Amino acid sequence: MLVQAPYKQFLYYTEDNILAIKLTILGNGQVGKTSLASVVASNDFPLRYDMTVGVEIHTTNVLLGPDQQVRLVMWDMAGQEHFDSVRPVFYEGAHAAMVVFDLQNRGSFYDVHGWIRELWNHAPGTPFILVGNKMDLPQRDVHPEEARQLALQYRVPYIETSAKTRQNVHEAFQLAAAAALQRLSQ
Repeated sequence: MLVQAPYKQFLYYTEDNILAIKLTILGNGQVGKTSLASVVASNDFPLRYDMTVGVEIHTTNVLLGPDQQVRLVMWDMAGQEHFDSVRPVFYEGAHAAMVVFDLQNRGSFYDVHGWIRELWNHAPGTPFILVGNKMDLPQRDVHPEEARQLALQYRVPYIETSAKTRQNVHEAFQLAAAAALQRLSQ
């Protein structure tokens, strides 16, 4: 008897025959998760901070090659501690994740381990990429080599982004989509 992996039960194709992939975006509050999702989904950088309550869902199509397009269904999860109890249900069916930290906030970098633990507790084996956001700002608390070492420790891709300048944003979502497709092909 063939048993299907639980995350494969959440696969579907859109009306225009594009594979839809569920991507969870997680990390501390105010690291730029919503800004990244807004930029890739609508090219809109929010000018003021509004805390995400629970989860916000954004969608966009991502081109991975000349003949390969996927629809990312991005679940932008609230990062504040008081949302800990509601987040677990949002991990169900995730095909990949982005773990985001703020390059100017060492605490958000230290908390990456906890986010990965939470992800794997609620969606075991989910592939993820590590994203250092706010690279446009002059003051850094996290050196690029530290972040690369952490990514190496988990054997995942690492990319630095700026939602404000849009630098590397699309590339980050392409990396996440590729990680999901690699998992789905196994």
